[in-house]
Amino acid sequence: MQNLLLILAACIAIDQTLLSVLVLAALLHGLYLAWQERNGKRRIRTWPKGLKYLLLLLLADGYASLHNPLVTHEAVVTFNFFYVVGQYTAIVWLFTRFGNLFAGRPDPFAGGLSGPAEGQGDAGGAGRSFGDVFRSQPFPLRVLRVLGWVALVVLAGGVLQHFFGGATDAVWVDRTANPLLKTRIFSTWENPNILAGYLCVVAAYVMSYISVVKESRRRWILCGILLVTLLCQVYTFSRGFWAAMAAEVLAFVLLFYRRGILFLLGAGAAGGALAGPAVWQRLATLKDITADSSAAMRLAYIEIAGAIVRDHPLGIGWYNYRYVFPEYDYYFRNPDVIMYHCHNLFLNFAAELGLQGVVLFGAAWIFFLVLAWQLHRSGRFLWMKAMGRGYLLMSLGIFVGGLGDHVFFNVRMGALFWLLSTLLILTRQYGLYVPGPAEAGKVEK
Repeated sequence: MQNLLLILAACIAIDQTLLSVLVLAALLHGLYLAWQERNGKRRIRTWPKGLKYLLLLLLADGYASLHNPLVTHEAVVTFNFFYVVGQYTAIVWLFTRFGNLFAGRPDPFAGGLSGPAEGQGDAGGAGRSFGDVFRSQPFPLRVLRVLGWVALVVLAGGVLQHFFGGATDAVWVDRTANPLLKTRIFSTWENPNILAGYLCVVAAYVMSYISVVKESRRRWILCGILLVTLLCQVYTFSRGFWAAMAAEVLAFVLLFYRRGILFLLGAGAAGGALAGPAVWQRLATLKDITADSSAAMRLAYIEIAGAIVRDHPLGIGWYNYRYVFPEYDYYFRNPDVIMYHCHNLFLNFAAELGLQGVVLFGAAWIFFLVLAWQLHRSGRFLWMKAMGRGYLLMSLGIFVGGLGDHVFFNVRMGALFWLLSTLLILTRQYGLYVPGPAEAGKVEK
């Protein structure tokens, strides 16, 4: 089952249809296993009670919004809710149920813990095959490594797109304001802005590992991967996520890796020297954002979403923004223009799920951030510290980027967020029940 979950995690960055099929297959298999394993044994509480209630209330708010009087296409919004939220819920349940510390092991309450060997997530694997080392690692770490390997494929695809074409689309480029901009990459994602959001996630966890790795060779390899990630971010030409990535790198240097200031300065100097005319032209559009149609539209979207929230503070219903938008549209003035979201993560939440939805989601996210900070400060293994720091940096990037785009509208990005949030919980649980390096010898004795 855990191997199936690893494959599922890998598909998040590859293809939506494949992901949906695997989620359904894993869910059916997981339900069967859960039914077979029902034995009334006591289980360790995985999720903190307060966080669990917040998420259940958020789920209930989303479901209740389907019955909003403003919903005129009930079948469409209901199907979308169960298709999207159903996948998120399935991923959280599957990884919690079958990826927890004691999945497939004897009842931990029956007599002691025997986890020190597996807990040595930072130890080397001298004399052991790659497969043996990988299988002996904690499940959250294995999932994160699979996500990292797939990220390398995504990065390679982005670089190839930039140099060999195939990613040009007039919908993504205002040729009037950016005449030199010919190509924006998207790799395995639907559009450049979604890829830009994904790259912020990748960079966050790469930087978190740079901050904890001890071996110089591995650190330089990770720095090289980070440079390629930054390069791909530039090639997306997504200005909002340029700012998000800059915020992540700055936070990384200031909070987690002060020695990285030289790397930051070097990367900045190299970027300034190697940036082509199209990059400088794209940056120059920020002097007058209303002159660029993309930026002007986003300002209009935000103003329209603000009007919707003011008129309907309790929300207009899940996935109902596209149907209410024409009533407030002063920019296009064309009922045939379909606008699925308002290009602002928080306003979109407020518009569809109401202010109460924003409060619930914000409270749950803050809860995750507190847990991530605790792992950063007191994680018992280096990989646990990296998991906490990566989540903190990722959240910063999503927050900054979310001011100008709603990347969670993409189902795979949402699935990735909830997967990483679940891994954070599993990592926390691992730290609670497995002895740290200094305690492992005492347990063995």
